[in-house]
Amino acid sequence: MCPFNSRNLHMARFRVAVLSVLVFALSLSGCDKGLSPSAPPPPPIPMGYISGIIRYQHWPSRDSLHDLRLVAFRIFPPSNIVNEVLLGRAVVYPPLGDTALVPFFVDSLRYLFILPAAEYKYVVVAQQYGPTITTDWRAVGQYDLDTNLAVPSPVTIAANDTSRNININVDFRNPPPTPTAALFGTERTRRRYH
Repeated sequence: MCPFNSRNLHMARFRVAVLSVLVFALSLSGCDKGLSPSAPPPPPIPMGYISGIIRYQHWPSRDSLHDLRLVAFRIFPPSNIVNEVLLGRAVVYPPLGDTALVPFFVDSLRYLFILPAAEYKYVVVAQQYGPTITTDWRAVGQYDLDTNLAVPSPVTIAANDTSRNININVDFRNPPPTPTAALFGTERTRRRYH
């Protein structure tokens, strides 16, 4: 008996036809919109600027200066500098990952900081005083319009505009109170790093 008789040939063609229809049907079921364009990108985040001068006093020894950054928090008091940045509730200048640092051992520094338009309740200069990047940070200066350092002054950033004169005084020997100390009315927390 020959394996290529007409009946076997028809059966093979039938199987190929059924398999082709199944493959075609499966490929159509995966395309709900055909070649239509993807969803439009989200609108850009409106950005604004703050600018000012950071003035420094009483610089500590070099071994306690690992990094300095300007940080704008949307929430006061922040629970943790690193967590707030990772959760997008704080913006850092210069941005994390940028090798440019805020310079050390200068009398003052003019800055221009681009950030999303919003209200920032706590704008500080943060010092990394030890080698552990996730925990060794403290605020050493904050934006404040009055002498009540327990409650910082907020800054509102409008889209495509610059909030000027956001000046910050940094005294490494007399930093502002930590937000938890401000909350509970305890004695001003002073950490000295010389």
